[in-house]
Amino acid sequence: MSQLLLELPESLRSELERQAEREGVTLHHYIVYSLTRLVTASDLAAQRLVFNRMTSLYPQDQAEAALKQMLSSRQP
Repeated sequence: MSQLLLELPESLRSELERQAEREGVTLHHYIVYSLTRLVTASDLAAQRLVFNRMTSLYPQDQAEAALKQMLSSRQP
């Protein structure tokens, strides 16, 4: 783990504290959770763009076959 000192506007900190309290977690955990969701969502969006670009390069039957092959080769 590493540490990071953040300077937040008071209004942002207050809102984060309210949301953390509503979720029943500490401010620290709420911020880590929120950042994790943001990073994960942006990664999924990037993956979706690549997937859509790739599927537009091939006829539908070839794209479906490639997807099935890719999914079957994934590690659990």
